[in-house]
Amino acid sequence: LLAGEDGTLCRFRLGDEIRPGARALVRALQARGLGVSLLSGDHRDAVDRVADALGIGDRRGGLRPEDKLARLQSLASAGRCVAMIGDGVNDAPVLAGAAVSIAMGGGAQAARASADFILVSERLPALLDALDVARRTQRAVRQNLAWALAYNLLALPAAAAGLVAPWMAAVGMSASSLLVVGNSLRLCAPARRGG
Repeated sequence: LLAGEDGTLCRFRLGDEIRPGARALVRALQARGLGVSLLSGDHRDAVDRVADALGIGDRRGGLRPEDKLARLQSLASAGRCVAMIGDGVNDAPVLAGAAVSIAMGGGAQAARASADFILVSERLPALLDALDVARRTQRAVRQNLAWALAYNLLALPAAAAGLVAPWMAAVGMSASSLLVVGNSLRLCAPARRGG
């Protein structure tokens, strides 16, 4: 309130706006079966208002940094892989303790210094792109390891037993390497978002 001798002159109401793309991001993460929580130092009423607008059921307000870290550790001890997104100074300890931490590019320096990744664009749907790339990369790594293991389990005993000529083994090893590289190059193709 701003008041003078004549009484109240005006009333200010300060609050944060929800970032563009936040609703779509939360829905997309939930559609992929990922849990979304809102942990905030803000007043519980403000947290409830934002969580209701975003469709987040697990919400906690009035938290100190150590409270957020305790919640993160609780989730981790229950076997969850926790990714934390934050932009404030009070998020730094939690970002440092998360399995994966993402700071907003326009956030506090302490948050950016504690994070594994910095979202430079401030465009929240970019997080979905990053998740897609990470999942595609993990799938490609597993495929490459499975192929290399299978090839070596078959080719090495055959070569040792003399069933494969040395030139054939060299060609086979080169072809195997090319297959692994080709499979990895598929990651360079643009991801097709499935909704």
